[in-house]
Order: sequence, then structure tokens, then C-alpha cells
Amino acid sequence: MNAAFAPHGYGSCKPLLKAWGSRLFFVLPLLALSSALACGHAVAQDFPSKPFRVVVPFAPGGPTDLVARTVGQKLTAAYGQPVVVDNRAGAGGVVGTDIVAKSAGDGYTLLLCSRGALAVSPFMLQKTPYDTLRDIATVTMVVSIPYLLIVGTASPFKSIKELIAAAQARPGEFSYGSAGIASTSHLASELFRSMAKIKLIHVPYKGGAPAAADLIGGQLQLVFEPVPTALPLVRGNRVRALGISSVRRFDQLPELPTISESGLPGYEMATWSGICAPSSTPQRVVNRLNQDIVRGMSTQETRERFATLSAEIVTSTPQEFRAFLVSEMQTWSRLIKESDIQGN
Repeated sequence: MNAAFAPHGYGSCKPLLKAWGSRLFFVLPLLALSSALACGHAVAQDFPSKPFRVVVPFAPGGPTDLVARTVGQKLTAAYGQPVVVDNRAGAGGVVGTDIVAKSAGDGYTLLLCSRGALAVSPFMLQKTPYDTLRDIATVTMVVSIPYLLIVGTASPFKSIKELIAAAQARPGEFSYGSAGIASTSHLASELFRSMAKIKLIHVPYKGGAPAAADLIGGQLQLVFEPVPTALPLVRGNRVRALGISSVRRFDQLPELPTISESGLPGYEMATWSGICAPSSTPQRVVNRLNQDIVRGMSTQETRERFATLSAEIVTSTPQEFRAFLVSEMQTWSRLIKESDIQGN
């Protein structure tokens, strides 16, 4: 040691170093934590200062793209920053979700999140590369699209109560079609079956259109179909709607009862989309994103735009969205186990 920095010799420093040595064990982690908090504070203070990326974990061209691009427009209007919609399809949304889960939590990488990758795949797959509640931060719900329970026009059933009564009397004789294993239409049907305490045969298809075609042709007894694609069939008298899966009645079909009010109290099912972020995103940034996205999506123009697509704007606080996600995970983990739903 240079004498200029140790005028009394190294030996005279030993007691001091010994005394501080025990303290350094506690001080260094505190310094690291303080540094991390300071960095997080700096991120929050400077936010936003660069372009955003919204990862859509599905192929381009679907309704999820419209939701993502609309959210992107609202972010650009609020912050003056460009937004890139990045489609990363694969494994039912798992690939894109994992990208966001492992991204920097700076508020600039967001996820258009949905039920499949967050609340279904963790219980369908042996292992997902992320933990939903540990790795994902909820920002806000955005859009909800309900389903219609439809039957063929030649079906003798005019109500859900009639359908349930017949299925209870003839267990295992009725079949339903879905857009594929673990699709929302499959889960909606299984939830209906479970709550009604009936036995149905599942016929999976590669998409909802062929299932609806076989329903019209009389090969199936019922199908859950999203309102945007089911509504034209109902209005064209090609199928009959018995109920809607939402909590409230549908404005465009006000005479159609909800499934909940038709004999299955508490039944609710919809395709939903929300905005999520990496869990390391500072809460102040999450809260600001929430406020500005909710404000943008809640305009009358935006609500009317999505209403024409039979979709409802449904926003929330980050805490409400997380509570909803926990509830979804509990519902589908139980149903997947009970129904022995297995992926391909």
C-alpha cells in the first residue's frame, strides 16, 4: 500500500477493517438495492422517451392485430412515440408471451395477452418457459368478445333449459363441435357441460367454420361460436341462438337471454384481450400506461368502432386485471383436470 494513503502503516488499519467487515455483509446488498431502486426511479421519471413494441403472440391479420394496432394508436397519441406491432406466433401464444416475459421491464415492450397463454397453457403443457404470475405484470383489460350457444334450425330445442333437460335424460348422445382442443369454444362448451352436469361428446375441428357447417348440416347438436361469426348465421336463419355467454344481454340481440339467466347462474365466458408487461416493469410505469390506455380506449368513437365488430371495450385497473387472471387460472386449471383435457 502506498504510504501516501497509509501514513500509519497497513497494520494500523486492521482494527478498522475488522470492525467494518461484519457490516459490509449488510451494507453492500443495501447499496445494490438502493442502486436498483434509483435506476427504476430514473426509468419511471424519463418514461416515455423511445418507441414502443407491442408483441402479438399470433399470426398477423386476425382480430388481435386490430386490438394491438388500436392500442398502439392510443399510445402514440398520448406520448408522441411510434409503436411497432410485432407478431410472434407459435405454441398457442406461448412463444410471444415468453419473449415479453424475458424482456427488459422498461415499459417499452408490451404484450397483447389473452387466456390461452396465461391461464390455459400452464395447465395443458408439462412446462411453460415462464410463470404467469411471477413473470407477467397486468396493465389493463382491453376487449371482450362473447359467444353464442347455437343449434341447428331443425333442432327441437328452443331454450337452454330444454337442451339441458334432454341431455340429462340422454347422457352421451349429444355432440358439440369446437375450433380445436383447448380453444375458447372448447373451453366454453366444457364449462357449460360441467355446470349443467351433463355428458357431451366433443368433436374438435380445425377452426370454427367447419364446426358451424356440420351444425347446420345436422351432424352436431350444439356449438359455441363467437358473436362476430355467429351473428350472420343467426340473422340468415341458418342457426338458432339459445343464449349468450356474457354477463349482460347483447345490444344487437336484446331478446336473447344470457346463459346465466337461462338455468346456469354464474356462467360467463368470452374471448378477452389485455395489455401486459414484464413483471420487472416499475409500478409507476404500469400505472401510467394503464391510465393512458384506458383513457384512449374509452372514447365513444373507439367503443362504437369495436361495437360494430361485436366486441366490447372492457378496461380495468392493473389490480383488477390481476385478480381476474388469478380467477381465470383457478377456473381453467380445475376444469382441465376434471375434464382431462390434453393438448396435441
